[in-house]
Amino acid sequence: MDINKIDLLQTIGDLNQTKDPDNEYNDLISETRNTKVLNEEVDYDKLFTSVQIQVEFPGGQRGWVRYLERTLNRDLPVENGAPTGKYTVVVSFIVSKDGSISEVKAEHDPGYGPKEEAVRVIQRGPKWKPAVQNGRSVIYRQRQSIVFMVSEDLALWIHSNYKNKNQHLWNQLK
Repeated sequence: MDINKIDLLQTIGDLNQTKDPDNEYNDLISETRNTKVLNEEVDYDKLFTSVQIQVEFPGGQRGWVRYLERTLNRDLPVENGAPTGKYTVVVSFIVSKDGSISEVKAEHDPGYGPKEEAVRVIQRGPKWKPAVQNGRSVIYRQRQSIVFMVSEDLALWIHSNYKNKNQHLWNQLK
């Protein structure tokens, strides 16, 4: 063995035993050594709040938008008399290791029906791609925002559409 290899082996051995006060890489070496120990002790059956790879709706962001366009009753706030504005519902839910959804709940209710509609849409949806930690699928709580926009034009269109479809009821309301 040549001198350079012996010095390198000796240095690695020393680093594994003690910290060199003059070595600026002590923390990195210690962190690397500790990470190996932590990886072996991780409970992959617990609920993760932070992961290396986030959950994802099938088809990514584009798939999520298509799903909402097909499934979400975005006229619900107007039908319930909501004034012009933006109604955001943050829904939290568990994505299991196999991507199935459970424990769906809205974190707040902006009123006029979006809360129930957002929960319904998440519950009826397909399995998601699960979160990943250290190369393994894990259980993760996802928070997803769903925004309902009410504009004057939309309210007017729904109002006139309702009037046309239900003329006999509209006449009774006059």
